[in-house]
Amino acid sequence: MFPRERGRPYLKPLTALGLLTVEYLSITFGFDAVPLLRRTGSWEKLGWVGLFAPALIAFGVALWIMAGAKLRNAFNRTEGREVPAFLPRLIVHLTCFAVFYALTSFALGGPTAPKGPPELWIALWLASGGATVLSLVPVAAAGVKPLPLLRELAVPLTLAALLALVAWGAGLATLTLWEHNHRLTLEAVAAALKILLPSIHFDAADAAIGTEQFWVRVAPVCSGYEGIGLVVVFLSAYLVAFRQRFRFPHALLLLPLAIAAVWLFNVVRIVALILIGHAGYPEVALGGFHSKAGWLFFCAVSLGAVWLSQRLIWFARDSHAPMGRVSNPSAPFLLPLLAVVTTSLVSGLFVEDFNYLYPMRVVVGLLVLAWYSQDYIDGLRQRLRGRRIISWDALGIGVAVYLLWIGIASLSASYGPLPMPAALAELQAPLAAVWIMGRILGSVLVAPLVEELAFRGFLLRRLVGSDFTKVSYEQWHWPAVLISSLAFAALHQQWLGGLVAGFSYAYAQKRRGLLSDAIVAHGVTNALIAAQVLLGDYWSLW
Repeated sequence: MFPRERGRPYLKPLTALGLLTVEYLSITFGFDAVPLLRRTGSWEKLGWVGLFAPALIAFGVALWIMAGAKLRNAFNRTEGREVPAFLPRLIVHLTCFAVFYALTSFALGGPTAPKGPPELWIALWLASGGATVLSLVPVAAAGVKPLPLLRELAVPLTLAALLALVAWGAGLATLTLWEHNHRLTLEAVAAALKILLPSIHFDAADAAIGTEQFWVRVAPVCSGYEGIGLVVVFLSAYLVAFRQRFRFPHALLLLPLAIAAVWLFNVVRIVALILIGHAGYPEVALGGFHSKAGWLFFCAVSLGAVWLSQRLIWFARDSHAPMGRVSNPSAPFLLPLLAVVTTSLVSGLFVEDFNYLYPMRVVVGLLVLAWYSQDYIDGLRQRLRGRRIISWDALGIGVAVYLLWIGIASLSASYGPLPMPAALAELQAPLAAVWIMGRILGSVLVAPLVEELAFRGFLLRRLVGSDFTKVSYEQWHWPAVLISSLAFAALHQQWLGGLVAGFSYAYAQKRRGLLSDAIVAHGVTNALIAAQVLLGDYWSLW
């Protein structure tokens, strides 16, 4: 018999959060990804990925803002359940982290790259990092199974990732504010230092501040001003996502309050940095403290603003209204495409002219589609009502789009028979066969499914009505068809052909009111293009 969970259910989540913080700081203080930029090949690209590491903190904050209630409910569900002992769970996580730390030391700790294929080292490093994070779930809440929890939080996880990237970019954009406002910040730092120290070194024109023993020149990238852009994006998204709960314009006051708090904490950070360096610890001050402290303050301000908005009646539209559970029927329609696009972007970082890793996006797309397969089957059965799954109309539309696509493509100078790409021809036969099979499977099955689910199944209907689940597939709304087709065209290199195809697949869907007809038409088009590529050597079409 396993013991039941007793006591306070929030203690273990806090323990997991503390472990994650300590482990993150130990990695970031101990190792630096920037030296990887001086290596070649995949190691250099991993170094560029390291520059995005701060976005992980932004992701954590975004996830808590977007799905904090769901996370708390998941943790609370473990109370009273029979669960394994806490110590073995903790040992498993610490073992995963030890492996991750060792691999990080091998990859980043030395002046030269470890021997062996860099792709293998990077794959092991990423796998151990993922295992370290996933093994925290049983530590935080042993009664929660990771895969069902991931499915429950699929949409918040995706939105949090996108929000983190947007916020990170906005943070970089706001660094330009330092050039115009650095004197105000440095004057505040100097005023605080004069209270704490007998004498200081201050040159506002050179952005230099400190003491005679230790002073720093504050560059824009170290100014902490990126926190302003981050917090504005986060709180704006939060206010939009939960706008039904807030009274406007009262809730907009959160933005200037958060900006002021970020600026104040930034002054405190620079003061603390100088005091640490003046005390005889310049390596600590100039090492991880100057950047990590800024991110911790950003987290504190963002989460503090969210907490404040939920506690003060003055911000609430209805102070007695509960948060409620937000359903996400859009997940089966959007997440497959988002997963494929994300995989494409990430894998693209490690390839150059030829995408050897194309089969990865196919595998990821199939996994997500399989995850929601029952939703698709139930929806198809409900709408078929005894009709055939495949119609002659859908097949004919697919052939027509193929002819139009080839006609438009033939107008370009690059159209015509071309030899197989040199990089593909140089692969060993089994590897080349795997890539070609993956490309066919991606073109004929995965791409039609994920793109039609997103553009016709979701976007077209969402443009017709806010509750897209109540919009019939037979409904034809010209603005919605046009906008969804333009969005579909933007995803393709041949945008005119994509626009024509978008209209055609929307018409295929309308004919019988079945999304499956649009998918079939799309699949037929891509199958004919794939046949022309392989049988006629028209590799420019791929």
